[in-house]
Amino acid sequence: MSGGKRFAADIMVGRLARWLRVLGLNARSVVLSGREVVESLISEGCIPVTRSRKFRDIDGVAFIRSDRSFEQLLEVISLVSITREEVRPFSRCTLCNARLVPVAREAVFGAVADYVFETAIDFCRCPDCARVYWPGSHRRKMIAKLESLTGWVGLGSEGEQCGAK
Repeated sequence: MSGGKRFAADIMVGRLARWLRVLGLNARSVVLSGREVVESLISEGCIPVTRSRKFRDIDGVAFIRSDRSFEQLLEVISLVSITREEVRPFSRCTLCNARLVPVAREAVFGAVADYVFETAIDFCRCPDCARVYWPGSHRRKMIAKLESLTGWVGLGSEGEQCGAK
C-alpha cells in the first residue's frame, strides 16, 4: 500500500494506532504538541488522529470521540473512508510501524520459542526492531475480531505472508 493513507496517531490513541497497523495501514505514533505540529503533518499528507478537543476543528484531523479502541477503529474507518481493498493485514510491525519482510524459517531459530519453530512454517521479521511474526492462534483471533467488527471478509486469506497479496 505504498501510496495509501498515512496516519499520525496521537499517543493518547496508542491502541488504535496498533490496530491500524494490524490492518497494514501506515500509522506512526506521535506527540501532537501543538497546532503547528498538526498542520505540518497535514501538509506532509498525514492524517492526524486524536481525541484532543483542541484539534477537532482543524480540517484534515480525524477527531475520535470514543475512548474504546475498537469503536475508535470504526470511527477512523468511517471518517477517512478506509476500504477493504486498502488494508493488508499483518504487513506492518505492530510496535514500530515498519513493513514486515518474509524470512526463512531457519533464520528465526532461537528467536522464537521451540514449539513455534517446530509448528509454524511462515515467518516475517521487522527490519527495524527485529520482532518476529508468524500466523498462529492469536492472529486467527485478531482476524475473527476484525472481520466481525468491520464486516470485511477474507482478512486472513491463506497465502498472505506478511500481508502481501
